[in-house]
Amino acid sequence: MDAKSPPFPESLKALIGAVEKETHWSPQRAAQILREADITQQELMPWAFFDHPAKDSYGRKLVHDGGHYEMMVMSWNPGDVSALHDHGYAQWGAVKVFGPAEHASFWLINGELHTQSRTRLKPGDVLHVGHEWVHQMGNTSGIQFLTFHLYGCVGRRGGITANARVFDLDANQVHLTNNGVFFALPESAISARIAGPMPDFMTHFRHQVELKHRLDRMRAASDTQSLPPLLDTRDQRVTDDLFDARHWDAFEHDLFLHVDTGTGCMTDLGYWQRLRQEVQTVAELQEKLREEADNGDPFDTYAELYDAVVGEPCLDSFMESYLEFAFRKYRLLNKGGRFLSLGCGTGMVENHLVRRGRVPKDRMHGIDKSPAMVKVAKERINAWEGDLLEIDEENAWDVTYNGLNVFQYLRPKEMEQAIRVAARITRPGGYFVGDFITPDHIRVYPHVIRSNCGNVISLRQPELIEQEGHIFQRSAILNVSRLHGTLQITDEGRHLRCLPSVTRVRRWFEEAFQGQVEVYDAATLHPLDPSDETCWSTRYLVIAKKK
Repeated sequence: MDAKSPPFPESLKALIGAVEKETHWSPQRAAQILREADITQQELMPWAFFDHPAKDSYGRKLVHDGGHYEMMVMSWNPGDVSALHDHGYAQWGAVKVFGPAEHASFWLINGELHTQSRTRLKPGDVLHVGHEWVHQMGNTSGIQFLTFHLYGCVGRRGGITANARVFDLDANQVHLTNNGVFFALPESAISARIAGPMPDFMTHFRHQVELKHRLDRMRAASDTQSLPPLLDTRDQRVTDDLFDARHWDAFEHDLFLHVDTGTGCMTDLGYWQRLRQEVQTVAELQEKLREEADNGDPFDTYAELYDAVVGEPCLDSFMESYLEFAFRKYRLLNKGGRFLSLGCGTGMVENHLVRRGRVPKDRMHGIDKSPAMVKVAKERINAWEGDLLEIDEENAWDVTYNGLNVFQYLRPKEMEQAIRVAARITRPGGYFVGDFITPDHIRVYPHVIRSNCGNVISLRQPELIEQEGHIFQRSAILNVSRLHGTLQITDEGRHLRCLPSVTRVRRWFEEAFQGQVEVYDAATLHPLDPSDETCWSTRYLVIAKKK
């Protein structure tokens, strides 16, 4: 122990003794010995280095150099993340974490680098470390914490973690270093450069996100709020790369290796979890960069994206056929009259009816709560912004319509109220037409939707939840697009749809319309019996005539 070094606690002395006595080393044995030492974070605080320079990705202090092994303490502020790295000459090792560290492992196979896992560790967890293991550690929490590292190499005397590989995926290089495994290493810390592996989409982008965060920290810590010219150029290159549409092909290729193209469902849920986690981090950074650049909506309007991944596929797959069926079978508007879409969105479906000659343009109307949607809808139909629950008309419309299960985005009581409003504003002898989803819709709900134009891919994670005694389907949605020549990734949040039973919805319509109510599978148009609770497509069509 160095004379200037803090005194070792008993647990650390015991660990050193155990390491000195051990003769049969393996990563698993190193982890066992470290776990048995029962070192605490409080005992390691004399080696904490939380005020490390912004250019360093974390604080790093050597605790003990035992020749064929070394012990270090790393200090992690919120947002600190190491670069992707291995541990140089170390043949075996172990790491004990004292906070909610995020840890990622990577596969390096045939010149390609893939993300194997990314998990949140618990305080007290111990990892074993093998030779050439490529991983990354960071602090995505809001608290500071330490980690303790033990590395060794039988027969070596010093420099155990020297010659570590740092994977600079921005430069497509591997940098060899004898120092910390930091992002944007200075030239003085790089002993050699070699060609780097080819990363997959998620691995490349997560690297760029963390590199950008580190460069931002370095800029913020500067007295002039600026970076040196070389780093400033790199910062701009990384920012441009995060929006570069040339990455689309890699994203699409990697994704569809794990998708059943017949159903849109993932065949590898482990990959799916990793992909969504990494895409989420890119979406958050892109949103921040767009706000800083004041570039506005990356898709001009969200409406354009909605049409591409929802409206057009649904119109083509089932809505066009059920609308034609309804107009023919029920002779809708054969004698003229007015058509009101309740929750018209962008007006795309309604415009389709106008173009097909089913509804004259001057008789096609729509209402929606979203200003962005109404802005687009006004270019297609007579649309206005408003809450359908607050419509105070009576017997005003010959046909009322609700597409894409919009009513189900309301709470159950509000959904029942919306049906009563539809009945009140529909004239006697008029019709309501609308589609809904069954409570088991999740069984056919795709994880991945690709737009007809091929330039938008929507990543969707559904789950069934309970709220106040009702069943809901909640879907977390991330959209990836190259609509305007740049790669745009947006987090659309979690969308909640209530799932009342088919029989309950049928009863609501019967009570409100006091007339004939017929229900069909919205895709096959097969009629459903009054006792049916689901159907083949999990989408059903309701046609109600007002008495």
